[in-house]
Amino acid sequence: MSQRRVLVFWLPLALAWWLMTIESPIIQGVISRKPDSETQLAAFGLLFTLQILIETPIIMLLATSNALSRDRQSFRLLWRFMMCLNLLITLVALLMAFTPLLDLYLGSLLQIPMPIIEATRPGMQIMVLWGAFIGFRRFHQGVIIRFGNTRHVGFGTVLRVLVSGSTALALGAVTNMAGAAIGGAALMLAVIAEALYIWRVARPDVASLLATPPRAGQRALTYAKAIQFHLPLAITSLLTMLVHPAIERGLASTADAEQNLAAWPVVFSILLTMRSGGMAYQEVVLSLNESESHHRTLRNFTMRLGGSLSLFMLVFSFTPLIHVYLTSILDVPAHLHTLVIIGAQVGVLLPLLTTLHSYFRALLMLSYRTSAIYQAIVLGFVLTALVVWGSIALGMEGILAAALGLTLGHLVELVYLYFSYRRGHSALQLHWQSVVAAA
Repeated sequence: MSQRRVLVFWLPLALAWWLMTIESPIIQGVISRKPDSETQLAAFGLLFTLQILIETPIIMLLATSNALSRDRQSFRLLWRFMMCLNLLITLVALLMAFTPLLDLYLGSLLQIPMPIIEATRPGMQIMVLWGAFIGFRRFHQGVIIRFGNTRHVGFGTVLRVLVSGSTALALGAVTNMAGAAIGGAALMLAVIAEALYIWRVARPDVASLLATPPRAGQRALTYAKAIQFHLPLAITSLLTMLVHPAIERGLASTADAEQNLAAWPVVFSILLTMRSGGMAYQEVVLSLNESESHHRTLRNFTMRLGGSLSLFMLVFSFTPLIHVYLTSILDVPAHLHTLVIIGAQVGVLLPLLTTLHSYFRALLMLSYRTSAIYQAIVLGFVLTALVVWGSIALGMEGILAAALGLTLGHLVELVYLYFSYRRGHSALQLHWQSVVAAA
């Protein structure tokens, strides 16, 4: 396997992730041009992170579907498993949108100012089915990737960004809707469109799975096995997302809380966009790491990819490019620029760390040692929270503390993932042997 083959396999997935990450900046650009932009930017950031927190049980359905959907029996079982998870997260979204639970979470727990909470509520109500459609989409994306049709994932994301961008621009131009509500409507319509597209293009691959009987002598997939595989991944997603409310709680305690809460979503969207290529890399390693020679090729590609992404982040955040982005593209209020730039500069290593995370997480998944993944997340989460809250208590600027805490948390997590992988390297060799036997 050549570096070129890895690059060709990775590019459509990276494009899909990158397009997903530019969705928020497009919407933020619309919100910045609406009245009360500072409050609405803060509300949209809370809306987005809270919706992702609710959907954490289904984020890793892509990996579960990719790894476990191998025949008619396993596909049907995983389909029912996906539907149960979708019902669960929809119930949570309904309770959060239409009961005092939102006030309890944002107000009593995170200490978010009341005007921002009220600006968040309409978007929550618009997006109650957002997580369910994402679960449906990611389940079918896993099947598509298993069959090597990664280009459809990229096409689906192009459609999603086109729908969300055009919806946000149209609503911003012809309605008096509040900015955060516009963001919620744009995200909701976009994920519906993408889910329907992915379902349509996955039908041939689904038909192939339904036509494949279980292999003789192979143990059937059970709910217990599916839960055993998926639960650590779901916990991983949950713990990863809990970092956001921890950071938001710290920012809410600063003297200039509204400015920090408005600037942080912009900082995070920049970091997310720059890290998107590394996030996409996990599926590449899961799909292509089938032998010792493949492993060496992927290892070399990992360092080149991560280094290149962090180098680009360095150039972007320390040159006038970031000023052009904040003024000409997003039109972020001028008094927030310094905060955003500080956060971006401190987070320059995050693209490299994210790429390495994806690499080692995939190797641990192939070794069926997924529990080590969420153990690493726990360590990263604890350190991030301690750094953010401790630094703010000592008088550090809120955005600086947030970016520094996120970086140090990722570094500790990476160290734990590396040593967990080294302890279980023999399990990966068993995976390669099983691939050869299946072939």
